Formats: sequence, C-alpha cells, structure tokens
Amino acid sequence: MPGLIQSRSLRAVMAGVLCAPLLLTGCDGGANDPGLTPEQRRIRAQRAEQDRTVGGGAIAGAVIGGLLGLAVGGNNRGTAAAVGAVAGAALGGAAGYYVARRKQQYANENQRLDVMTNDVRAENQQMAQFVADSRAVVAQDKADLARLRGEYANRRASRADLDRRIAIAEQDAQAIQQRINAARRQQQEFIQARQQTPGAAGGQMDAEIARLSQQIAQLEAQLNDLNTSIAITRTG
Repeated sequence: MPGLIQSRSLRAVMAGVLCAPLLLTGCDGGANDPGLTPEQRRIRAQRAEQDRTVGGGAIAGAVIGGLLGLAVGGNNRGTAAAVGAVAGAALGGAAGYYVARRKQQYANENQRLDVMTNDVRAENQQMAQFVADSRAVVAQDKADLARLRGEYANRRASRADLDRRIAIAEQDAQAIQQRINAARRQQQEFIQARQQTPGAAGGQMDAEIARLSQQIAQLEAQLNDLNTSIAITRTG
C-alpha cells in the first residue's frame, strides 16, 4: 500500500508539471484576437513563448529530479521521486539551470562562450522586435486614451467607453511587464554564465549583455509612460 500511495504521488506531481506547459501553450494571452493590432498580437505572442520556454525547463528538471529520486530513494523511492520531481521542476525553471546545461553540453570554455554569446544575441534580436512593437502599441494606447479623455470631457464618450479602452491598455502593459520580467531572468542567467566562464573571448558576450540591459531599460521607460497614461485616464 505505501508503494502504491508513493507511486500515485509521483504520478500526480509529474502530471502537474508536464501539463503546466501545455496549459501555457493553449493560453496565448489574446495573441490571436482579430480586434488587436499586429503589434499588440506580436507582444502577446512573444510573452506566451517566454512562458513556454520556462515551462520547458521545468519539465526537463522534473524528469531528471524524478529519476534521481527513484535511483536513490531506497525503500521510499516513490516519495523520493516525487520530491525530486518537484525540486527538479523548480531548478529547471529557475536561474542557474541555463549555465548548468551549457556546461554539460560544452566542456570547452571557448566553445561554450561562443554558444552563449549567440544565445544572448538571439535574445537581443527578439527583444529588438518586441521593443519596436511595444513602442507602437504604447503610442497607440496613449493616443486613444487621450482622445477618449477629451471625448468624455465633452460628453461624446461614456465612462464605459473609457473603461473598455483602459482594459485593453492594461493588457498591453501586462504583456510588456511580463516580457521585462522574462528578460531580466534571462539577463541574470547570462551574467551568471559569463561569470562562471571567465574566458578571454568573452568580450562579445559582454557587449550583448550590455545591449540587453539597454533594451530592458527602453521597455521599462515605455511601460512607465503607458502606466502614467492609464492612471490619468482612470482618474479622469
């Protein structure tokens, strides 16, 4: 009976971990909403992709942790595997997993630096597109909110009209904030990886990390502008 309970515990934990990314994949955050602009759809789609990436790391960590638990669990293999799966999922979705994976894949430091530099560069390319789309989205949100404030003041728009447009702007702000959070997690992983790979060929990676910091700052400035416009409209 204990073994049955333990195996059920393991299956429950693994099922939860494995299903989470599937739920994320199905939740596109409105990326396919035909009422949104192309830029709004893209920032939602990229945010959803970041969620799936984190979920994929959690799956890998859970599988490895579960197998290790089975191997060393002794008479409590089911419980040990369940604990290992939970711990592995947390590690897989957290900072540190990236550098550990790259170290495992590339023992040669220079090769590892080249691969990691390309990883940061790829993140920067995605961020550049997101920053451009976010700039267009924020500009449109601010213009629409300003227009509606004027119409509301002149009794040509209702409070419900304002609230509907505020809700859309808040969804845009949420997508931007989540992308900032994801970029900051990536940035910390890249910095940690660079610190643990102090090779002479790391100048390009340093430059890409600095570029990523600049793009995060640009997004934060755009988000502040949008949140200010939302706050003004809400109180107006």
